Parts: sequence; structure tokens; C-alpha cells
Amino acid sequence: MVPGCHGPAKQPPHDSAAIDFDKVVSNAEPLGWSDDGLAAVQAKIASLGAAAALMVTSDEVVLRHGDLAKNYRAHSIRKSFLSALYGIAIDAGQIDPTWNLRDLGIDERTPLSRSEKQATITDLLSCRSGVYLPAASEVASARKSRPERHQFEPGAQWHYNNWDHNVLGTIYGQETGQDLFEAFETQIAVPLGMQDYRLSNTRYQLEEVSLHPSYKFRMSTRDLARFGMLFLHKGAWQGHRILSEEWVSRSTRPHSITGRGGSKGAYGLMWWVSADENGNPPTSDLASAFTASGTGGHRLTVMPRIDTVFVLRTDTDDRNSPRIGSSTYDRLLDLVLSARLASSANRDLAVGEDGE
Repeated sequence: MVPGCHGPAKQPPHDSAAIDFDKVVSNAEPLGWSDDGLAAVQAKIASLGAAAALMVTSDEVVLRHGDLAKNYRAHSIRKSFLSALYGIAIDAGQIDPTWNLRDLGIDERTPLSRSEKQATITDLLSCRSGVYLPAASEVASARKSRPERHQFEPGAQWHYNNWDHNVLGTIYGQETGQDLFEAFETQIAVPLGMQDYRLSNTRYQLEEVSLHPSYKFRMSTRDLARFGMLFLHKGAWQGHRILSEEWVSRSTRPHSITGRGGSKGAYGLMWWVSADENGNPPTSDLASAFTASGTGGHRLTVMPRIDTVFVLRTDTDDRNSPRIGSSTYDRLLDLVLSARLASSANRDLAVGEDGE
């Protein structure tokens, strides 16, 4: 399908049996939260100038802020969306993660070398391709930090690289025969009962520097929470299997140490994984947590240990709207965890030690 062209837009049906994001629990203590602690989190979110926020524990809304139905720009959260589609395609046998760029016939405006063409789909998913070329939707900081071409062999070094992510979009369409936005609608948005997802809120961005376009999503806060809850529930939704449990586990466990610490301390398959600067998992309730991250303060963090999904959005359409950086977001997560009741924290620790 030609980039930027879609068939008729379909409106995913609202699942009346799904969670009501407009209804906040009147008493969050049975879910392990201090009402005073949640009030402090709510105040902090407002002081940061966030456009929207939502926190769900055990399928109950414990905190909400702003317009949950507005489709904000998703930025790099798009990469976690594509990771989920790859999980479905790999499990269906449409894509083999060991295929390399040579096998796939992938090239670039600046022709790829024989070495670069050895990069596999797994290398691309984990940001270890060793291909360091200009890419669509690449921010200035990424251009400046890009290693020299051929500095590392495929698979040898982690580097967060838009080229890898964009090429995965090209490969997905080539090997499945599906437009990735339409595939996301039929395979994920509709089954999850997403209320606000529209094909009209998606587009490809092709730039002169590369043959491979980036793929842009807009998504509402409540629909993004649904996506996080899918992963919280290990790929199942209301009794239906959407993603395999194996793919959820594989894509959200650490594959590389980033050295950044916090919610971006390690990297999975197009997901950030919480770790310290040495790649060690935190001992707090952030153990096993993973995050989809977009520039400016768009975050989706899944915390399986406490059965919780947390979403934060900013209005990056407005140049004057506040931005929320990674260190500020990590401090906000610390504040969130401080709102846990002590008795609940002890219970969660016991559950974690039992390996559930």
C-alpha cells in the first residue's frame, strides 16, 4: 500500500463490558493506595502542566487528569505499537526474526554495505543493527549522538536509532502485505475496544534522507491505557488471546543496558525497561516495570508487580505547553510508589518473592 494512503476509516466499536475510564474508585485503599498519597500525585501532575494522566490498578481507575479522549501525538510510543504487531506476525509465521536485511532485499539511499546487510530483524527490534544512517523523524540530539558508520558490527552495540524502527515499518508491510496502521486497527484497536483510534489520526512521513518513512500515530490517553493493560494481562483481553504470553515476556525484558538508569535503564524489543545504570532491576515496585516513551513527556508505564498501568501525556502540538523530561518523570514515578500503603507494599513483595 502507498505510504499515507488508507482504506475507508472504521470506527472501532466501544466495548460496553470494558473498563469505564470516567469512573474513579471512591476508595483506593482496598487496591493498595493511600488516598492522601494519590492526592499528592494528582497535585504534582497538575503542577507539571501535564495535559492528561490516568492510572489503573486491577482494572479500576484510581487517578485521572485532563481530557482522556483527546488524541495526542504518540511520538516514539509508536515503536511499542509496532513491536506488538511484530509479535503477532512472528507467532503467525509471517516474519522470521532471524532474517537479515540482505535476505529481505532492504537497501537505502546511501547503499548498505555487505556488513550492514547482515543485521537481523531481532537486531532492529533491539536497536542493535549497527546501521548508522540518517532517518526520517530523527531529532537533532539523535543525529549528534549517532556513532560513525561501521563503528560497530550488527548485534554488537545498543544505540537508540530511528533508522532501525523505520525500517521495521517497511519490512512489516513488505512481509505481511498489510498496512501497519490498518493492521493495528484490526488486530489490536478493535479487539481492545479502543474508543478513539482512527486511521485519519495516522500517517507516514517520508523524508529525502531515507527510503523508509516513519509512521505517526495519535492516540488518546484511555486508549493508550488499554494498550498497556493488554501487556499487563500478558497479551490477553477479556478472555481472548491477542498477543502470546511469550512475546509479551520477550519484548519487555532487558536485552541491552542503556546506562541511563531509571525507567530507561535497559531496553527490550522497542520497550524501555526499568533498571539502574548497571542494568540491575530496581528492588522497588518498579521491578519488572517497562515503559513506552515519547518525546516531550508522553509515557506509558506498566508495573506488573502492583497490577498497575500509569499513563502521562503532554500537549506537544502546543509549542508553549510544558514538556516533561525523563528525570522528572522518574521522580514522578517515585512519588506514585510512595502513595502505596505500607501493608500493600509488604503484600506485593511477598507476591514477587513467590514468583507470580
